[in-house]
Amino acid sequence: MSPPSNKSPYRLLVEGPDDMWTIINILTRHGYNWDDTSTVRPYVEPAGGVEKLLDKDMISSALKTYTRLGIVVDSDFPPTNRWRQVRNVLESLGISMPVAPAPAGTIVQGKKPDQLVGIWLMPDNSQPGRVEEFIEKLIPVGHPVWPHAQVSTQAARALGAQLRDLDQLKGALHAWLAWQEDPGLPFGAAVATHVLKHDSPEALNFVSWFKRCFT
Repeated sequence: MSPPSNKSPYRLLVEGPDDMWTIINILTRHGYNWDDTSTVRPYVEPAGGVEKLLDKDMISSALKTYTRLGIVVDSDFPPTNRWRQVRNVLESLGISMPVAPAPAGTIVQGKKPDQLVGIWLMPDNSQPGRVEEFIEKLIPVGHPVWPHAQVSTQAARALGAQLRDLDQLKGALHAWLAWQEDPGLPFGAAVATHVLKHDSPEALNFVSWFKRCFT
C-alpha cells in the first residue's frame, strides 16, 4: 500500500498501531483505495495513547491544520466518561458538540466553513470497551475455537497468569489468533487475510462514518 502523505489536508487520529491497521484493512476490504492519488485520502496517525490523542494542544493544532479531522478513541468504561472528555476538549476549542455521541458515529461542523470533525468511540459509540470489543465482533459467527479461547484464558488466569481482568478479552483474542493457520497475526493483518470478518454491524457503521467524514 502507498499510504497518503502526512501533508494530506485530511487526518485520522487513532490511539495506536492496532487501531490504525485494523481501520486501514477494514476499509480496504470495503473497497477503499488507499493508493488512489486522484482523491484526497486521510493520513492515519497513531498518537501513542489516549492521553496524547486527546491532548488539547494536539487537537488545537489539528483543527488549525486539517479540513477534515477524524478521532477514533476507545470508550473504555463507562463510555459516558470518555465522551465527556472528548466533548470538553473540543468545546474548549470552540467546537459545538452534542450531549451524547451519535450511534452511527458523530460528525460536527469544525471552526472553518469547510471543516468537519468526526468522532468514533470504540467499539460502537454506545457500549463500554476498546478496539478489542470491536475486533471480537469480527470473529466468524459460530467459530468453534472461540469459546475454547475464552475458557482457556480464564483457566490460565486461575492458574496464576498475570493477565489483568481488564485485558481478559484481549488475551482471549490473541489466543484465538495463535491457533489459526498463520499463528499470531496482529489484528489488522488478520482482517487483511480474511481470518477476521469485515462486515459486522459495527464495522459497517464505522465504514459509513468514515466515508461521511472523509469523502
